[in-house]
Amino acid sequence: MRPDADPARARTAMAADRTFDGLMEFLPADRVLAVSAATRAMLDVMPGSASWSVPVRDASGAIVDFRIQAVSPEAEDIHGRRGEELIGLRVRLSYPSVMDTQLWQTHLRVMETGLAERFGHYEHIEVADGVPHRSTYVMRVARFDGGLLVSWERADIGQRLEASLARTEHLGNLGWGSWNLLTGEITWSPQVYRIHGREPADGPLTAEEYTALVHGDDHPVLQRAVEAWAHSTDPHELEVRIEVEGALRHIRISAEAVHDASGRPLEIHGVAQDVTAWRLAADELAGVSRRLDEENRLTAHLQKIIMPAQAEPSTLPGLRVAGRYQPAETAGYLGGDWYQAIALDDGDVLLAVGDVAGTGLAAASAMVKLRHTITGLAFARHDPAEILTVLNRLLCRLRPDVLATALVARYHPADRTLRWTHAGHPPMLLARGSHVERLLHPGVLLGVFEDASYTCGTVRLRPDDLLVMFTDGLIEKRGRDLYEGLDLMSDAVADALRPISPASPDRLSAVMEAMVPINAADDTCVLIAQVTGNGELVAHPGRNG
Repeated sequence: MRPDADPARARTAMAADRTFDGLMEFLPADRVLAVSAATRAMLDVMPGSASWSVPVRDASGAIVDFRIQAVSPEAEDIHGRRGEELIGLRVRLSYPSVMDTQLWQTHLRVMETGLAERFGHYEHIEVADGVPHRSTYVMRVARFDGGLLVSWERADIGQRLEASLARTEHLGNLGWGSWNLLTGEITWSPQVYRIHGREPADGPLTAEEYTALVHGDDHPVLQRAVEAWAHSTDPHELEVRIEVEGALRHIRISAEAVHDASGRPLEIHGVAQDVTAWRLAADELAGVSRRLDEENRLTAHLQKIIMPAQAEPSTLPGLRVAGRYQPAETAGYLGGDWYQAIALDDGDVLLAVGDVAGTGLAAASAMVKLRHTITGLAFARHDPAEILTVLNRLLCRLRPDVLATALVARYHPADRTLRWTHAGHPPMLLARGSHVERLLHPGVLLGVFEDASYTCGTVRLRPDDLLVMFTDGLIEKRGRDLYEGLDLMSDAVADALRPISPASPDRLSAVMEAMVPINAADDTCVLIAQVTGNGELVAHPGRNG
């Protein structure tokens, strides 16, 4: 059983402590083991941690504890108490885990034999809040002046610092070094040897050898650094390439010089880091950035070719038309939105907008093909329903990976008849005065069902009517119903038209300005057509009124 766990021994030790305190307070100085002048003088000049303690005995004369009576100025215990804070502490009471250890037995043995002992590896364990804390010490114990002279040096702090430094050097692939300019002595840490592919047994490279190792193109960089260290104590950083085992390594050096009072450089201290992997990654990233910039430029150029900007409204038979393509804010974005407004050979006008799912070259390529196919079929005098029916079959057979939406309309200016249909696409808006309504005649998404068929809706327009066609980027917002977006868009168009006369040419630009994209991450298309003419109709057999 441990002595400090034995109630009887604990009571004896406490009685001895009280007796010792009484002796210290009431007995004459020559009857008490007081600190001698020699002991104080010796401790005052001792470096590190040391103490002189006297034994505390029970009634039988057995040693039950030691009390610290004097300490060295730098003494510090496991709890962080320093100097005079240690005076008066009892070993057994202040450090109970010492009992029943070899160190305690060493204390008793040295007091008995008078022979000094060294305890090379003492592991002290203190329990705080149920958690054991370990620390390692080198202890020296000697009998002196009727008590014990004990010195201790904590070993684990240095070991932990050394291990931490080694891990830091390894993780950062860096090491430290110094160069004495007077003696020529050069010191390298282990990691510097590894960085330079050199065995420690061969010693560090001399200044001349290091210069020979540096790539010839980097010699001026090294020379400028040497000149900087010769004239300044400020840190100087450089990066050079060296050849190690047939490959170039990029070494970053940060160092500073120590000068004497006259300004003469004495030593250079610094760190060297192998940044080869970082440099290669940076070069690769720079290459990727250059390629992306080039791709972005090509993308923007290609987008302009596919969907050229239209600065001013154009005039087509019976219509004034304005179109706008707005790419997404994402750099290098190549979308699948498109529009088309073109006069046909028979005097009609094709109006169309569409959206191919996805982004990039694949979506853009499919978009171009769809746009051209719709235009070609319109020139072949197919109506919108026939165009979408044929287009859907082509997609399902030739491009089963493509899904698309489209709104196709054919305007006959002779009687102002509009025939239209849409496949999975938001409906167009008809603005008459400041009243806005949807023209609904929906069909299934393109590229889903090969046997899908489409039909047309028909409406007769009036002079100054506006047709507003757009892609879903203008109304689609995450977490919001598509029809709510349509309502908001209709209100925005009505608000823009309300203060403007129906015959005013400003109606086109007013509506275009009101068509603000909701989703900046998606490209958008807007196509607006204003009916022109004086209201007279030309008879056209076979057209519905």
